[in-house]
Amino acid sequence: MTSAPYQPTRPGTVAALAMMTLAAFVALTTAGCGATPAPATTPARPAQPGRPSPTGSVAAPSLTPRERAQDDAAGIIKSFAVPPGARQVHSPPQVSGAVLKSPMQTPGTQDLVDIAAWLIAPGSPSSVLGWEERHVPREFKLDGAATSDGPPGIQPTMTDMFSLPPVDGVLDSRQLLVEVVRDGAGTAIRVDAQVTWLPARPAAERVPARAKAVTIAMDIGMNQGGKKPPRPVTVSDAAKVRALIALIDGLPLTMPGTYHCPADFGDSLTLTFRASPQAPPLAVATVKLSGCRGVALTVGGKPQPGLQGDIGARILQIAALPWKIPTL
Repeated sequence: MTSAPYQPTRPGTVAALAMMTLAAFVALTTAGCGATPAPATTPARPAQPGRPSPTGSVAAPSLTPRERAQDDAAGIIKSFAVPPGARQVHSPPQVSGAVLKSPMQTPGTQDLVDIAAWLIAPGSPSSVLGWEERHVPREFKLDGAATSDGPPGIQPTMTDMFSLPPVDGVLDSRQLLVEVVRDGAGTAIRVDAQVTWLPARPAAERVPARAKAVTIAMDIGMNQGGKKPPRPVTVSDAAKVRALIALIDGLPLTMPGTYHCPADFGDSLTLTFRASPQAPPLAVATVKLSGCRGVALTVGGKPQPGLQGDIGARILQIAALPWKIPTL
């Protein structure tokens, strides 16, 4: 899956962005329904920064992905290193046009937990960010920094963006945003713990277990100099068929969003699952071999949500086929 920056949630000139490695998202919606409000920034539970717990919930598989995201965000907000002399306030400071009312950037996904906290600290905005960079728990990586210039008379807002590694198959991104703006002789601070989780794959999106044969065909795209693909092969070995089914069934959903992909020349593998070599198709998986890797699956002729995974080489290995993946 490729990456793209967070979406700014208020106007301003964002400069000095560096090393943005967050997964890309679109369509801000309320989790579990089809409404489309702005992303939530109200804490899901009381935010208490300054009590480090950066990896709180990742070892709690009994929780749902949403619950794990909520628990993880609560741990991340506690990881904020409170500057000396800072005091927490329970609503956004009314400074510089109320710029701290909403986060600088928000991932555009319905599957988001955003827990916020606000503080007032002595010293300049740059000194506050410098303190945080030196004292944030070592598990966090500084992903980038940004400065937003507002209208005339509005103080610039500075933001540092830190991240923790994703939790495979559960939590897609785990971010700590520290946003500062001058407040008289001191600095107003907004801290956000933003965690996104991977939605559950529909239970119906499975290759039917009665599939006992799979026909594998390769399509060679327009960048292969007129080469012809190998002839399709039907695999009926029970162990290989089960392994191919498990490979497809084990893929996660593709996250919605805008992606920056390599060139897509149309190279693909098509796996047609049948109850027997001559039976009608039960499911068809089209596996992309160029561009953004992923799998399009139909079950009983009905298209299913897109799946994420670069599995072309693994398919050939399971099926013991000597074919070569097309190269660009």
